[in-house]
Amino acid sequence: MDNNSDLIGAYRGTVKNRVVTAILQSYLDILDYDGMKSILREAELLELKDLREVDPEGTINFFSFKKIISAQNWLLYDSSQLLYEIGKKFAFYLFPFGKKFEDIILELNELIETDWKVEIIEKSDSKYIINVRKCVFCSEIGISCDLFKAFLINSLQKSLPSNKYVTPIITKENVNSPEHNSFKLTLLIKEKIC
Repeated sequence: MDNNSDLIGAYRGTVKNRVVTAILQSYLDILDYDGMKSILREAELLELKDLREVDPEGTINFFSFKKIISAQNWLLYDSSQLLYEIGKKFAFYLFPFGKKFEDIILELNELIETDWKVEIIEKSDSKYIINVRKCVFCSEIGISCDLFKAFLINSLQKSLPSNKYVTPIITKENVNSPEHNSFKLTLLIKEKIC
């Protein structure tokens, strides 16, 4: 399924199976089996429900992945808290053993190869600023980027020592703007006070 040279435009690219497996496992945890099946049925990809047994380094075409994300966004429209919880689980399942945050960002761009980019543009002991261009998880007008922001916040949190925590600086996004899926996210790192 990874040869999609005939696809054009915004849907060209590939996604590693382990990304799809991680998002499906996140659905399973938050929405249960029926919720996961509903998303796959809406995406017309019900055959992927057992993808966990497939080669994690294999790929699916980006068009199929985007169908899953679009179905999720349609079925969970205006369910910011659910999307946030799915994003937290997604961070856990995609990198279950933890990694340096910088390595997660680099690898993420390799795992989802399409016209998007995630990069750290500023880094210090107390702050990260992440630039996201054309986020694939919230490209539809009217859809917030709660899932991917939760992924970033929790990926950084997992990479920190236990005496530190992450606080995002949340800015109100205009989900009705066609550009809302390109944004900067500032994450502050603070010491826990015991």
